[in-house]
Amino acid sequence: MPHIENNTMEVILLSAAGVLLLYAGYRFGRMIAGFAASRSIAAKEQELFTAQKGFKSLYEQELSTARAEAAKLRDDVASLTQRVEEYRKKAAGYGGLFSSGGKRADAMYALLLENEALEEALYSQNEKLRQERTDSLKDQLRATSYRRVLMSQLMNDERIKAYVAEILDEKALPKPDNHHPERAALPAAEE
Repeated sequence: MPHIENNTMEVILLSAAGVLLLYAGYRFGRMIAGFAASRSIAAKEQELFTAQKGFKSLYEQELSTARAEAAKLRDDVASLTQRVEEYRKKAAGYGGLFSSGGKRADAMYALLLENEALEEALYSQNEKLRQERTDSLKDQLRATSYRRVLMSQLMNDERIKAYVAEILDEKALPKPDNHHPERAALPAAEE
């Protein structure tokens, strides 16, 4: 290593070299950190772009579904409007047949209105019956669940197992489990 005769000058030069090395290290570290940050930002932008692209495709899919549903509803409205017009034409035709007497025409219109009222009543009755069927099925499922729990508790009772074992004489059922007293569903027999 080169050596300078003047110690003060050597210390100053070594200190300056140390400061330059520290500054170069600091700049180099900032440069590497900048590259890492830009790469991290680019990765996050790519993730956001991917997520945004996914949301956009989901939005377009939902939009196309909504448009298809709207088109279907428009077709249904057009069909129902056409049926109403046909009914009006039929009613007008029936009115023309009975135009000679006011009472007959009034009776025909009353029948048409009565028919409409009956259709509405039948629809509401069908809805009521459907709801009653649903409620009945729910009640049956609930009752079946209660019965299943009761049967499970009965079958886990030690007295029932012993009685069944006596009847079968084969002892095919598992022996009463004395390790789990919480499973015993029925109180002990009173003698």
